[in-house]
Amino acid sequence: MAHKQTSEESDSQSWDIIKESHALSGESEELDKYYHKWADTYNEDVLNEQYSGPKYIVNFFTKLQNQEPENKREAKLGILDAGCGTGLVGIALKQKGYSHIDGCDLSEKMVEIAHQTDVYSSLTAGVDLNNMTDFQEKQYDVTISCGVFTLGHVPPSALEELIRITKTGGLVVMSTRNSYYDSTDFQAVCDRLENEGHIKVVEHIVGPYIAEEGSHYWAFRVC
Repeated sequence: MAHKQTSEESDSQSWDIIKESHALSGESEELDKYYHKWADTYNEDVLNEQYSGPKYIVNFFTKLQNQEPENKREAKLGILDAGCGTGLVGIALKQKGYSHIDGCDLSEKMVEIAHQTDVYSSLTAGVDLNNMTDFQEKQYDVTISCGVFTLGHVPPSALEELIRITKTGGLVVMSTRNSYYDSTDFQAVCDRLENEGHIKVVEHIVGPYIAEEGSHYWAFRVC
């Protein structure tokens, strides 16, 4: 008789897959292969681990927008979901009324799944956040990146590309998982970019992310 997997076993397997992704080298080819293999079960695995990052970061962004003067509360903002994965952030943005959403990701398979959400105006696969050659300078009003700045993925310096493609006065809104923040020089990179006049920190909070660990959430104004 076939063994029926228990919810505890399923949760354990999901956590093992997520942990394994944090041990990757950060090389684009390795990441692409890993996410190609993981794409079909990604949503189920992160749901098992109570992944709240996408909804939390969109609520964080929406709160900031609500603090803007009324004439700047624009639902037609051009938004890039950088490292969109299967589209969880895009779905949360759509639910808040945003409709001009583009997405990009390194993994073609993840982008194929994101396309099925029908929330993106355009999607681009094969995008390395260290070198976003598909995107022009100052192209977007807002760039959001959730779940990308995590161990085994991109270095803190990738923030510079997110800044480059965001309009002056626009926002870069992103998450850095606690273990990533504690293990990298992300804070030093932020301090340098702010001291050099590229960004201003609008808000920085610590909030929920996944069952086992929280995340830092950031909003930078591009100068």
